[in-house]
Amino acid sequence: MNTPGMDMAPEWLPAILAWPAILALTLMFGSAMVCLVLRRSAASGAVSSDTLARALTGWWRILALIAAIFSSLMFVDQVAEMAGVSWHAAIPLIGEVLAQTQSGHVWEWRLPVTLALLIAAWMPMRDSVRMLVLWILCEALFLAGSLMSHAIDFGITAIVLRFVHTLAAGTWAGGLFAYWVGARPSGSESHLSIEAGRVLSKLAAWSVIILIASGVYLAYEGLDGSLYHLRYSSYGRVLSIKVAIFALVLAIGAYNRFSLIPTIDQPSARRTLLRTVAAESLMLVGVIGLAALLAATPPARMAMGMSEMQKLSRNPKLLISVKPLKGFKLPTVN
Repeated sequence: MNTPGMDMAPEWLPAILAWPAILALTLMFGSAMVCLVLRRSAASGAVSSDTLARALTGWWRILALIAAIFSSLMFVDQVAEMAGVSWHAAIPLIGEVLAQTQSGHVWEWRLPVTLALLIAAWMPMRDSVRMLVLWILCEALFLAGSLMSHAIDFGITAIVLRFVHTLAAGTWAGGLFAYWVGARPSGSESHLSIEAGRVLSKLAAWSVIILIASGVYLAYEGLDGSLYHLRYSSYGRVLSIKVAIFALVLAIGAYNRFSLIPTIDQPSARRTLLRTVAAESLMLVGVIGLAALLAATPPARMAMGMSEMQKLSRNPKLLISVKPLKGFKLPTVN
């Protein structure tokens, strides 16, 4: 039976603003990871790594700019949502939110790290240094996202697994992006495309294992341990769509690993791999968008809790006085 008032709809604006920021960080993190692993993978790894990093530098600068712009918009929108005011009216409240709220304390260092990421992407420096700095800063921003996610309602284990989940997703999606950037202009005979393909295959395999393991736990927590909520809650429906697309991407990835990578020395296999990687990358852009929407959708456990609060507050036999804290707006339950 579907309980009226139990479901809580997604918050579309935060999801739309978060999508480009998460996508930018994901692509930067995974592509920097491929460069770092490639550097240690063979005798010529340093040369291949630097070559790939130079091809990615222009992309990194654009992605860092996107992350900075949309992270700032996310922060302003969050302040406006908490206070229940417009973006313009939220500007004077920024200092109060930074000083007096938990999410504000995270934003106090999340915003400077985002600025540091932008500076690191644009500042002249050695390729080996740039890839390492970008990799570390993206990790820090993934941690900030985990500390501000619904995982904080489920305990430290959920926070850690959510962080690990985002690192694995970033490694896979960003690795595909790095391969597409590095192999596309170099041609099917490029030694770089062979080395990068093998590195990508290893990283993707480990990433998938971690994604599935951590994803099952996070889904279990978000659904409150009930498959019923998979169908009858907004959170469950968004999760179902995400899992369906992820399964399709996983099937393509399995084809790449078991059919193309063993024959990557052949030009035809490399050409096919480049096409399938492009298709995989496009689908993962959609998966990341759904992940942003999922993060902006209250889990079924939270929805049930809000439903119980509503029942209590509507009971005429109970004398309950609810007064919102300064700067906060009570959530709307659909």
